Amino acid sequence: MEITIKVPDPAPPEIIQAVADLVARIGAGATVTTDTEWTVDRAEKLLRQIQPHTRNLIVAAVEGDGFADGAAFRARHGENSLKGPSQSITKAVKSGAELGYWGRSMTSPIAPTTPDKNGWSKTGGYYLDKSLVPVFAQALATVQQSSGQAGRGEAE
Repeated sequence: MEITIKVPDPAPPEIIQAVADLVARIGAGATVTTDTEWTVDRAEKLLRQIQPHTRNLIVAAVEGDGFADGAAFRARHGENSLKGPSQSITKAVKSGAELGYWGRSMTSPIAPTTPDKNGWSKTGGYYLDKSLVPVFAQALATVQQSSGQAGRGEAE
């Protein structure tokens, strides 16, 4: 039998604990799955967890209609600007799962490309799935409006 439980996003911690307790009592035959869709609310939470310089990577991907070109990003933000942001986003995704913002199976919205042909050990850029561009654009607008930033690319 399959039972579906829908709760508000993010799920209150007490509901998560109650479901986890129930699954533990049922035993090995029970599984829990959570949706892994990025929503505007989830994107806002992620954007608020990361530093402005890390947020620049998502801004670039949104402005690039789903692609943040590595060479252009480095030219704008500095040669070492892509050292760390994707790892910071991955850590923020894991932290968000621990806080109950989304399930543990949620993945980073940003994915690296193959290495840059013009630089050893440098990524050519990062992809943001096209379906996520409007989601993150809306979330960026909200986050930047609340932080007083005028334009999308102004986080330094």
